Amino acid sequence: MFKNSSNSAESNDTLPAFIPLNQWYESPLGIYLLDDIKSRLDKVLSTSFGYYALSVGCESLSPALLDQCRIKKLYRIGQGNHDLDVKINSTALPIANDSTDLVVLFHALSQSPDPHGLLREVNRILIPDGKLIIIDFNPISLWGLRHLFQSWLDDAPWAGHYYTARRLIDWTSLLGFEQLHHYRAGYLLPLNYQKLIKHSRIMSKFSERWLNFSAAINLLVFEKNTIPITPVRNRWVNNKIVPPKVVRPTVGRGMKYDK
Repeated sequence: MFKNSSNSAESNDTLPAFIPLNQWYESPLGIYLLDDIKSRLDKVLSTSFGYYALSVGCESLSPALLDQCRIKKLYRIGQGNHDLDVKINSTALPIANDSTDLVVLFHALSQSPDPHGLLREVNRILIPDGKLIIIDFNPISLWGLRHLFQSWLDDAPWAGHYYTARRLIDWTSLLGFEQLHHYRAGYLLPLNYQKLIKHSRIMSKFSERWLNFSAAINLLVFEKNTIPITPVRNRWVNNKIVPPKVVRPTVGRGMKYDK
């Protein structure tokens, strides 16, 4: 599924400074977190159908992360130097309106200079009832606490913005999206040491049960709603009931009756 952590444990325990997010996911902590994300994401992908899917953010990880996607064609869009299908320099997506069945934003909002603009573009290209999946770090966790002190560093995974699930739900609801699921992943300490990761799996079960809010990752699933707009009459407008015209009877006119 992913690169075996046992083969690169010693070399990845100490990472160079200022690494990109794609490279950070090759570390022991990143591999464990990515596997946990994938195990929860597969539940959504197995019930998603259509013709076109789009992945934005961490483009080099998309093939492995979305390998269970049942949608026929998957395209990767980003700003990096990876093997992309389309390379962009802004939040504007060069895709037609109402043409995409599924969009996955994998750390795209936290790394974007204009997250609102990116969400508007996603809303534009999704078909009616299309799905949007947002995967990003959770600020209400130990990961968010470390991000609070190291966000000034241009170093993954602490660079960028951490948005709460509530804020993401508010942003998407303003665009007409309906929340379907909220999964959480990564119940472990934000320390990149192989031995500590192995021992923290026991703690992760406890945290998932009793401290559900403290996960490292929020995985939110939305659906694009299409509600028809119907005119609403003002209450102060009174409907005037106009009586129909009375038709005079013509039968019997000019007829003679027997006395």
